[in-house]
Amino acid sequence: MTIGMAAMRPLAVALIGLVLGLVGLVLAAEALAQAQPQGQQQGQGKQAREQPAVAPAQCARLPGGNAPVQRIARLSGQLSINSLRFTYFDKPLADLTSADFDEIEALTATCQGSAGEAIKEIRAFRSKVEEANAARGKTLNWIEKSRIEIGRMKGGAADLERLQELWVEMLSRTEEMLPTDRSPLARDIVLKQEAIYKATELPRQSPVWPPEPNTGQPNTGQPNTGQPPR
Repeated sequence: MTIGMAAMRPLAVALIGLVLGLVGLVLAAEALAQAQPQGQQQGQGKQAREQPAVAPAQCARLPGGNAPVQRIARLSGQLSINSLRFTYFDKPLADLTSADFDEIEALTATCQGSAGEAIKEIRAFRSKVEEANAARGKTLNWIEKSRIEIGRMKGGAADLERLQELWVEMLSRTEEMLPTDRSPLARDIVLKQEAIYKATELPRQSPVWPPEPNTGQPNTGQPNTGQPPR
């Protein structure tokens, strides 16, 4: 009996060591599992601490102007081109590019939420402004072509008639352009008219004398004094 127990003692010691090793591995795995989320939480906490330092400065760029965004976004029809003089994002609406609107949408999503009414409103606002700018762009192309046509004029009655037509058309398209768009074309028309008039020799007209009053007396070639002849 004593010999058997002595023989089993090394086996028991080995089993105890194995159990302790397994327990150690389990504890190490649990510690690693707990350490990973903590690291991630620390990283997220760091990002959260850093974001407020940047976001307020960026969010302050909105709206950056006097454009009535809500009213424009809710328009049932087209935005008036004259309204492109309003400003947003520190620019006239007429100067806003696709890149500007992409940045505006990104800031709106970050500062006011990407799933709320604010982002829907800014996208509707963008659609109205881009539509008005596209219509203005067509008019700007017409203005540019008209200015080129005026520059090629050589002078004459036909050119004067064409200048008059361009002037009338320009006035009829006033609502399709900004006042600053119209000014260069109006100046070209006036200057070309003046140049044609100066270069054209007008025929002399015979002087028009007022008719003599009818007194019933024969015309003797003498001045009529109103007194009967002697």
